[in-house]
Amino acid sequence: MTDAKPQNGRERRMVLRLLEAWRDAKGTSSFPTPAQMDETAMPDLYPFCIVLDVTEDPTDPVVTAIGRSISSYAEGSLLGLPTSRFATDTLPFHAVAYVAEVLRKGVPISRGGSFVDKRGVTILYRSIVAPIAADGETVTGLIVAANCREVAGG
Repeated sequence: MTDAKPQNGRERRMVLRLLEAWRDAKGTSSFPTPAQMDETAMPDLYPFCIVLDVTEDPTDPVVTAIGRSISSYAEGSLLGLPTSRFATDTLPFHAVAYVAEVLRKGVPISRGGSFVDKRGVTILYRSIVAPIAADGETVTGLIVAANCREVAGG
């Protein structure tokens, strides 16, 4: 998977590192706050993250922040866009595909899979989506982390 130092198994560690950061940050609250999951709190993970606001329309969250690594897999800038406007052959689209399930269950969920990008290249990815709350109790957003790798000859 694409990361600062690509290694076998790196994908799982990223997902597990985000999950650990989420659990540590929430403490005794139901959910961590956005500030507890930002670039300062998670400098090694944040380049792979998208932050979504769900307060206006939970069925179509809006991007409020995006890391430089995951943004390189988008078509254009996603900042300020609802997830319904993500191109379907991109990592960000697949990374957020199950946000409704996370909102329904109120817990972090990780998924992986594959897709073919606009170049015809098969991409393997893993992502995690976790709820965040401005007050620590009522979900107001989601933090998404994803990484990927291209399949050689795929």
